[in-house]
Amino acid sequence: MSASSYKEAKEAFVSGQTGGSVTRINCVCLTALTTYALWTVLSPQLGQRANTTSIRVPTYEFLILVVPLLLSLTSPLASHPLKLNLFLGSLILLSRRSAHAARPPALSPVVPQRTFSPAPGTNKPDAAAATAAPAAATTTRLFLKPFVTVYRAHMMVMTVICILAVDFRVFPREFAKAETWGTSVMDLGVGSFVFGAGMVAALPLLRSLEQPPLWVLVRESIKKSAGVIALGLVRVLMVKGTDYPEHASEYGVHWNFFFTLGIVPVFGTLCDRLARYIDHSWLAIIISIVHQLFLDQSLQYWALTAERTTFLTRNREGIVSLPGYLSIYLLGTATGLYVLPPDPYFFDRLQALRSTSTTQSAEKQRVKELKMAKAWKSKPGKLASVLGSYAALWWGLYAILKLTGWVVSRRLANLAYVVWVAAFNASFLFGYLVVNMWASDPSSSSTSDLRANPSAPPSPSNSAPAIFDAINRNSLVVFLVANLLTGLVNVSMESMYASDLVAMLVLGTYCAACVAVAWALRKKRLRV
Repeated sequence: MSASSYKEAKEAFVSGQTGGSVTRINCVCLTALTTYALWTVLSPQLGQRANTTSIRVPTYEFLILVVPLLLSLTSPLASHPLKLNLFLGSLILLSRRSAHAARPPALSPVVPQRTFSPAPGTNKPDAAAATAAPAAATTTRLFLKPFVTVYRAHMMVMTVICILAVDFRVFPREFAKAETWGTSVMDLGVGSFVFGAGMVAALPLLRSLEQPPLWVLVRESIKKSAGVIALGLVRVLMVKGTDYPEHASEYGVHWNFFFTLGIVPVFGTLCDRLARYIDHSWLAIIISIVHQLFLDQSLQYWALTAERTTFLTRNREGIVSLPGYLSIYLLGTATGLYVLPPDPYFFDRLQALRSTSTTQSAEKQRVKELKMAKAWKSKPGKLASVLGSYAALWWGLYAILKLTGWVVSRRLANLAYVVWVAAFNASFLFGYLVVNMWASDPSSSSTSDLRANPSAPPSPSNSAPAIFDAINRNSLVVFLVANLLTGLVNVSMESMYASDLVAMLVLGTYCAACVAVAWALRKKRLRV
């Protein structure tokens, strides 16, 4: 087959999809939760954290955490996600039972160590000391949640798998991006990627009482985004220069996801300053509703039908979808403000301290400081209640939209798409937290004041899988490597005509290569 004929056939192969059901998408993604639960049970038995320099560590974790995800996204197991999860669930129960049987009885109760002692004659710490920022290393850990690390890394792994798997027939077509309307695994992955970026953007808002001037924040955001936008430009040049098969209706002729990923955080930084007056969630909802109103007027018709004659019309999908992705990004930030700190209402108390007037009475100031002191205590149960409530709220809103005739469109990033992405991520974050709580040792300090024992030994509840730590440390580099390998595979073989066996061998090698790159760079943090 000639190169031009194969390019046309390949573009047709990935175009015109309508997606699948949300239920099946959730069942497939449930594999991520069951593999995490399996890791929490098996990791103490395998002793993987004892020596993270051993090659056995990434090997075991790759088999436990990555291979099942690859199988859940490729046929024939992709057609039976519940069977795969039931099998993994059986392994979890058997492993947990054997672990309990092998565990010797405790000879004496474990008494958690405390490093803080109140002054003689007092029963409470000084309020000012309690609210003071801890040391840098401790602060880093305070906002480092293992289940969030797993959530973000799993999202990256699924994205990495999908961007190459979609080029093979072993990947179900209903998992590929829907052309205009519909839901699919890849549609969800794009939105979840932006949602996760928004969660990380919550960290600077949590770490300091003092907020720099807005122009400084915007300048820093632009500097951070410059590398991502540069990657987008490089991708455009490579695609156009090699006559690589492309799907123009996905983002546009020149636009790609790197541009969206680089531009949205800059606008997100501008919106952060409004958090003093309006919650990030409400701001996201307002932006999405206004965006939807414009879509209903004439913007949607223009975005779907305009002739590609100018720069704007050639890239209309990428430009029109920006407000929707900004809404998702802000919802991610709002979620991060609840999920990342020890107490889900930590940011609210921090905002109260920021707004404290110099003329305020000493008693009111003391009350605020004491409330802030309590906010340093980890409250996973309280966080589970908040996340569970938000998940139920978002799914309820999605059900209302669906019953009233709304249809999801990743291409437009419409209101239904924003609500669906928020519902999925809130519910799966809740699931990861529940698994983390289930794996926690009641005698450990992971559920107490995290400042009391910042050097507690790692366990499945207070640490993440080593390969996931490595992936999160250089996530954008891993994503870039995955894109480069995807291009290399596609120019080296006619992927859409490969047999299932060849496809699985290629995909398995590709996933191993991406994890290997992350593992090799685990002690570095590369800036892109």
